[in-house]
Amino acid sequence: MSITTLPFPDLTFDAAAAIAKSTPGLTGQSRTEVFQGLDMFQIWQSWFTEMFGQIVEIRHRSAPDDPPDLELIFADGRIVGMEHTRLQPPHLGQADALMRKSCGGGFIPSISSPPKNFGEMKDILAGVKLPMSSVVDDAAAIFDGLAITLRTKMRGMPNGGIIGMVHDLAVSSANKRTIAEIAENIVNRAEFLNFANYTLILLDRANYYQFHSSLVRRGEPIREKIGKPPPLTPEQEQLVAEMRAEVSKLDVADDQ
Repeated sequence: MSITTLPFPDLTFDAAAAIAKSTPGLTGQSRTEVFQGLDMFQIWQSWFTEMFGQIVEIRHRSAPDDPPDLELIFADGRIVGMEHTRLQPPHLGQADALMRKSCGGGFIPSISSPPKNFGEMKDILAGVKLPMSSVVDDAAAIFDGLAITLRTKMRGMPNGGIIGMVHDLAVSSANKRTIAEIAENIVNRAEFLNFANYTLILLDRANYYQFHSSLVRRGEPIREKIGKPPPLTPEQEQLVAEMRAEVSKLDVADDQ
């Protein structure tokens, strides 16, 4: 089946996962596209409603009927395409697969400096060798990767649409907006004048509760949504207080 109409309850993270898992005709990559695409949609659902009105149907399209990966159909008849992609250099994808297989971990290769060979990759992952990296080089590599990916997805949707980009790249621990700011720089350049017809949604989801998502449009400020863990229970707060007290005792003992 190349075009699949998706069940459409009130969307939540749980609903996105359930729809991707249980809808007939979805397997492998198509499940990932549906799950992560619907996750981005539910995070930004209020923005979609403000921009396009009430949504009435969502369809997934697979080869030979894609792009786009998803079609969002609104009450006024508008159909908005959404392409799913991942911002991940090939060597980081290989490293991720190896780490999952080994269930271990040392270091992650640099975004901008791939290992010279498979042996060096294994040494970095095992912690035997330090990856060489710089913030400037990593930002430049992300700039190039973003620009190429955006151009590719724009060609697949020549009339405009939503580009949903999943990533887990850490450029700056102090600034979660770094990749969004690089994207903002790109889409506001003269070479990307036609990006006015597109919207980029970036999503970095760590777990059920924690995520960072940015919405980037040409000529507009970056919008952000941040998911945080729920508040601690009284029992958890008591445990944290006890642990801090124990750490304080150790610090005092070290100073004597």
